[in-house]
Amino acid sequence: MSGIAADADYDYIIRLIQYLDRQFNIRFFISSRDFDILYRWWQKGIPLEVVQRALATVVERRQAKGKPISGFAAFSYEVKKAYRSFLSLQVGRPPDSGEPNELAQWQEFLTRLPDELRPLESEFSACLEALTNQRRPDPEPWQRLLLEAFATDDELNRKSQFFLQSLNPELRRPEIERKYRLNFLLHRFRIPLS
Repeated sequence: MSGIAADADYDYIIRLIQYLDRQFNIRFFISSRDFDILYRWWQKGIPLEVVQRALATVVERRQAKGKPISGFAAFSYEVKKAYRSFLSLQVGRPPDSGEPNELAQWQEFLTRLPDELRPLESEFSACLEALTNQRRPDPEPWQRLLLEAFATDDELNRKSQFFLQSLNPELRRPEIERKYRLNFLLHRFRIPLS
């Protein structure tokens, strides 16, 4: 698996784990089976929004019945059903041009740049400049500096530790921890993805 693919799949998987935690305060041990389920959703190209809506539906249903959620298998049927529905809505539809404009997202982000991120302003501005010149920005420099800047952040370290402990030991790899930490910071500061 290439580095880009690994980043994309880890990003997808960690975003879904973090979504359950942030939105519903649901945390459970992530087994190899759970990881495989999430990975299959990524491989099929199921959009995050579709999966998140399915997760929310199942959580609401389970909470109403007082049933706990202890793994991603509980969501499989609803994700499959939601994806089929999504695909049927896409048949014959022209490609969606309604995706958020990345350039506008970066412009807006830089106008509200949090004080904690001021030391990284030039790296963020380089992303905006690349987008303005219709080039793909390289996120690696600012992502590396962002992780370094928050290496001692108590909340991030606590959440990362808890996340790693909730993973099957064979899944506790540095690249997964890095992706978790990065996604946590992206969400905390509402940094656009590039």
